Amino acid sequence: MFPWTSCRCTPSRETWIPIEFNINNLAFMPMMNGAVKTLWQRRYGNIGIQLMDRTVLIYLAALGLLVIPFHRDVALWALYPAGHAVLCFLILEFVRFSAGRSSAVLRFVRTFYPVLGIPFLWTELDNLITMLLPYWANGWIVQLDLKLFGVHPTVWMEQWFRPWLTELMNFFYALYYLFIPTVGLWLYFRGKVQQTFDFLFLVMFTFCTSYFLFLCFPSEGAWIVLKDLHRVQPEGGLFMRFIQMLQSKGSIRGGAFPSSHVDVAFVVALSGIRYVRRLGWFLLPFAMGVAVATVYCRYHHAVDSIAGIVWGGICYAAGTWILKKRDANARR
Repeated sequence: MFPWTSCRCTPSRETWIPIEFNINNLAFMPMMNGAVKTLWQRRYGNIGIQLMDRTVLIYLAALGLLVIPFHRDVALWALYPAGHAVLCFLILEFVRFSAGRSSAVLRFVRTFYPVLGIPFLWTELDNLITMLLPYWANGWIVQLDLKLFGVHPTVWMEQWFRPWLTELMNFFYALYYLFIPTVGLWLYFRGKVQQTFDFLFLVMFTFCTSYFLFLCFPSEGAWIVLKDLHRVQPEGGLFMRFIQMLQSKGSIRGGAFPSSHVDVAFVVALSGIRYVRRLGWFLLPFAMGVAVATVYCRYHHAVDSIAGIVWGGICYAAGTWILKKRDANARR
């Protein structure tokens, strides 16, 4: 049995009912002694932990533990394993507290808390990006772009700069921030609670695996690496200024390969096709627009965007396989 696939919840428009899962299937359980396992079972064994929750918990635990042996250039490194342990505990306690309660606000926060935590997961990488491997992959990513296209795509695109096109590209880029709430809220407010959890699992699975890839391939966007080659300054309007404001306040050192904007956008669109077919097909062209916009706006190299499309497809395939295994095990 796949270790993540032993828990399910029965969706309902009014309530969702947690079904007890077998705690022995969790990958880290063999390391626990009998007393700790019993305590865990009593406190968290029947609180309706979802795949979404486990993805976040495993990511926080793994990243916190990795900092211990790889803290070479991490400032205040001890805060990460300690802080992540506290976060894991708080998440478990929050899920336990919210289980079976009828508060609409509490149920909403319990469902969408991982999305609210994405900015934290993103910004903390700024201090960890070269933790695992003490190098920058900027050089080989730029060379890969040149080998594939014969030019620097972000430089080549300057010939097409027009104020209206720049604004359109920034509009596509801005739409990315509406992808997750569009599908997530659509499902949630139609009473499809379990599908909402499953959709958010696919999203968080993509985010978390992408963030680990950032640590393996630390790289910066074209707007930093190739800034000396960019000769034409883009001119746009409201959307361009909005995106530039977000980038000035929310960008991190590295985190470009693969483009998490692109892989998450495609996973959301594919998940939309899976759960709300018309909405998913409607979002798919906009996901393609996001992929083009990341390069046009110079936030990514072309290979970052291509890798995002590929990784998004891999994450969607792997995530849906996990969901199918869970459902198959639940029917036994």
